[in-house]
Amino acid sequence: MNKIAGFLAAAMLLSTAASAQTFIKQQPEPPGPVPVPDAPQLPYHFGKRPVAPNGEQFGNVAALALRANGNLIVFNRNPAIMMVEYDPTGTKVLRVFNPNIAINPHGIRIDRHGNIWIIDSFMNVIWKLNPNGDVIRTFGVRGENAAWDDAQWNGMFNQPLDVAWDKDDNFYVVQSHGGTSPPADCTFCAIYDLPQVRAAKPRGAFVHPPAIPGSDPRVMKFDKDGKFLASANMAHADGLLPVIHSVIVSPVGEVWVTDRASSKIVVFDKDLKTRNREIQLQNLTCGFYEDAQGQLWMSTGRHGQVLKMGWDGKVQGWFGKAGTVRDSNDVGEGHYMAVSKDQKTIWIADSVLAKVHKIERN
Repeated sequence: MNKIAGFLAAAMLLSTAASAQTFIKQQPEPPGPVPVPDAPQLPYHFGKRPVAPNGEQFGNVAALALRANGNLIVFNRNPAIMMVEYDPTGTKVLRVFNPNIAINPHGIRIDRHGNIWIIDSFMNVIWKLNPNGDVIRTFGVRGENAAWDDAQWNGMFNQPLDVAWDKDDNFYVVQSHGGTSPPADCTFCAIYDLPQVRAAKPRGAFVHPPAIPGSDPRVMKFDKDGKFLASANMAHADGLLPVIHSVIVSPVGEVWVTDRASSKIVVFDKDLKTRNREIQLQNLTCGFYEDAQGQLWMSTGRHGQVLKMGWDGKVQGWFGKAGTVRDSNDVGEGHYMAVSKDQKTIWIADSVLAKVHKIERN
């Protein structure tokens, strides 16, 4: 199935209730110069980036993950090469698999059993794949969303973005990409069909979600079999939709959630009943990663940096800068990231400049 056919097939799965929707504005990301953290610059440099296979170009690189053997899996928005596995150096392509599996790839994580979890934020589903890449579970209803019901989970997501696990294999999902605003530059993205979006004439196919996309920002907890256990609402009092972008479970079992446009980390207890604290940063809080040594890292979205952090929320070091030039080593958007076991290599998924950045320790 080619790109356009894939988009149109997806559109047919969705309701046509857009005319009843109200457009809700996304929480704006802070303007101005990129803040430099009050911490040392890390001793790294940009290395040679992985090359897209089969004569193709990467679509916007949504996310990447490292397997236990160090192999790198890239999840990007070019349907022909949507999932690519490289050797640990990022120079040898080992396989291209699951072409066109998603409409709008967003997140990829690998659990402690080696299963690969991928997220389609546009079609509102999370797939659990075995290590070979075969789909073994689907969470959410493909192409559907619905209004939230506090009494009982409706079985649907509304813009799911990231997933994380605790020591008992319970998993946590965050959702809401800030509403219906299309990305600034997303060659392979599909677009929600609201009047304000259609008037802008963006690229991509149009679909009609029944509930306002991203209108229910929250973090949810499920047991290992996918049974809904708890949730916490992360809506803002001013009505602007936040970008609830990443989630991770700390070594002591706390659930850390990023509220990106607010440059904030919200820390919950394991059952999502209590907000233990909030950590205010200067940089956009985009993508968490915990490496094999238990070190916390975070990518900073369009601020273009990676932060090395302590579990106290303090920044210990930083590297990188924001940029918009495609052939430069600056980062258009540090969407998600990964770090090798020995901390010698940092990988950055650039969802704006459509690159995989390789950053090597000096």
